[in-house]
Amino acid sequence: MAEESKDIEKWIKRLGKTHKSSGQKICPYAEKALQDQTIQITEARVDLLDHIVHCCHLVPIFHFDAVVLYIKYKITERKLANICQQASLNKLHMAILFDHPDNDGKHKGVSFSYGKLPLVIIQPLDKLKKAQEKLRKTSYYKDWQLDPEDEMFY
Repeated sequence: MAEESKDIEKWIKRLGKTHKSSGQKICPYAEKALQDQTIQITEARVDLLDHIVHCCHLVPIFHFDAVVLYIKYKITERKLANICQQASLNKLHMAILFDHPDNDGKHKGVSFSYGKLPLVIIQPLDKLKKAQEKLRKTSYYKDWQLDPEDEMFY
C-alpha cells in the first residue's frame, strides 16, 4: 500500500472519532467502512475526469462504500471543483465530492479536511442519502450546527 494511501486511511479513521466540541463523529460510518474494507484508496490519473467516471462504474461492481482518489500533481481547487461537477453531470448515481488543501475545511474548530493532497471521494448516491436520512433522525446535524437541507448535502 502506498504511503499516501496509509495516511489517508489514518485520516478516515480520524473522521470516525468522537469530537469533544460536538459530541459527534465527523463521519459516523467511516470506521465501519474501513473495517469492512469497502473503501478503495488510489492515486488519481492525470486524465482525472475519465478516471472519476471509470471509478463510478466500478463502485457498484465491487460494492465499495467509497473510492478515494488522491492527486499528486498540481491542480487548483477551482479546477478540481469543475472536474467533479462535470463528472456529476454524467448521471452515474454517485456523489462526487472533493477536498483540497487550499480549503482548511474547518467547522466548529474541527478540520474535516485531509489537507495534504487534493482528493476526490466517490460514493453511491443511494447509500449516502440513506445515511443522511438516518442522521436526520438523530441530533447529528444539530450538534454540528449544520443545516441538513443545505446544498452541500446531496
